[in-house]
Amino acid sequence: MATQFLDITSASAEGILTVEDIFPAGIQLMMFGTDQAITQDNITVSETRKGVDGKLVGGYTPVIYPVTITLEASSPSTRNLAAVWQAMATNKRVYACHLTCTVPSIGEVYYWRVGIMKSGSLFPNLNKVLAPTTWAFDFQDFERAKI
Repeated sequence: MATQFLDITSASAEGILTVEDIFPAGIQLMMFGTDQAITQDNITVSETRKGVDGKLVGGYTPVIYPVTITLEASSPSTRNLAAVWQAMATNKRVYACHLTCTVPSIGEVYYWRVGIMKSGSLFPNLNKVLAPTTWAFDFQDFERAKI
């Protein structure tokens, strides 16, 4: 059996979020949540319907790519993400974001371009231990490439 497809670890994954006008060199995302790090919702790429005659039709529709970043409460990256949230609230404007996620175990790099921070956890819930924080973004474009 070939062993090249056995490694599916997320432990070696890296994420960099750039925020034009605030963090143009990028925010290194670190100390991801235990059970989640960077997640993307399922994307509906078409709309379908069925006419009264029972025939199916459908068409491609442009989509938004929603991404959630989950970080432990003690992650130094949360301070920078909170600064983006605060800058949006203070300046009453949005800032363009771009996200790159490199996953060496499967030899892939994922790129999300032209995004906007949609929501963020400014407060880590005080559970038995501090809960992870989540930061949601919507992106216009997505692509993937081999490392």
